[in-house]
Amino acid sequence: MNTLVLPDLPDEVLRSRIDEVIRRHWVQPHAAEPLTPPGPEHVEQLAHTALDTMLTRQFRVGPLPSAEMYEKFLAPIRRFVAKGKPIRVTVGYGPHKNPNAVAHSRADWAEFFALGHLVAWHNKVQRVYPPGLQFQIYFDDETLLLANFANKSIMRSYMSSVADLIRVLGYQAVFLPPTRITNFAWFLRFGPYQLFRFTLIQIAEWRVRRWERDPANREQMERMREYARRNVLVPAELSDEARERFVERASHRFRVCWDALRMGAQIFSDRERLLALYLDGSQHHRQQTALHLTSVDKGQMTQPWQGEGVLLDNGRGKLEPFVLTSGRRSRYHVRIIDGLELVPAPGFERLAVVWPHRDDDSEV
Repeated sequence: MNTLVLPDLPDEVLRSRIDEVIRRHWVQPHAAEPLTPPGPEHVEQLAHTALDTMLTRQFRVGPLPSAEMYEKFLAPIRRFVAKGKPIRVTVGYGPHKNPNAVAHSRADWAEFFALGHLVAWHNKVQRVYPPGLQFQIYFDDETLLLANFANKSIMRSYMSSVADLIRVLGYQAVFLPPTRITNFAWFLRFGPYQLFRFTLIQIAEWRVRRWERDPANREQMERMREYARRNVLVPAELSDEARERFVERASHRFRVCWDALRMGAQIFSDRERLLALYLDGSQHHRQQTALHLTSVDKGQMTQPWQGEGVLLDNGRGKLEPFVLTSGRRSRYHVRIIDGLELVPAPGFERLAVVWPHRDDDSEV
């Protein structure tokens, strides 16, 4: 039963409900408190407490990490704790909105909710480890340039809008200025093996071709092809056969670029880097040591750049942050509410509220 009865609510009533939700999710960061570097006997306890708090279900996707993976996460956290510094988390981010899902090239309510969710993560950790967390967003523009031939101006528009939104929301205390992988990905073309006339891209190409020839990986390749279909903007004039080839080649290029970046990260490793990604890691052909996070709210896994940020009527009287992707759009009713004035940034004067078609009620 849809208890909100959205089609029947007057605009002013629904707008008031939306304002309440926005204010609740505009999380104010707890101030990081200074911490005198603890003695060796306290570092281990504090590091474990901080990591255990970071891995709570509200923010974690999937099962708890294995003992081996837990230790890999713990190693950089120990170093931050020993210095009494905030735990720095590198957050992987797409460099533009999915062109198959939205027409604009700027941050919207999905990024608003995602940034607030990260601040809530910091606040939870800060209660047990006074310096808390410090985030730096890394836009993966290099991969999309090489794999998807992405538009540079569209990427610049989106990336700058995310940085602007961080300032508008007052989150500079917990977010370092975002940066782009392109800024340090020179090793993809001019790597340490240049002496032998090999770049990391060439090495990755050989590794990926070998991986693709293994019949055991065919199922994973098809899953990755499906991800490519959702993300790549295919020229409209192509035939069905040519479209499939385009998607398959984009999927292959993505594997090559990602593999090269992964090798580069290992060669030029930052011992204090703690990487966080959205989703569960199944989008890659090789696993990477990373925390896998919920995105816009507890239980939500969709990357914020994959669609438009909206509020979902959950059928139980509440509106929840939700990302309306291209695949979901046809399954939901959409009602636009204008005249919002809380967030002084382009596009934030309106927000869509969605609820499933009757046949899809069970999916909410």
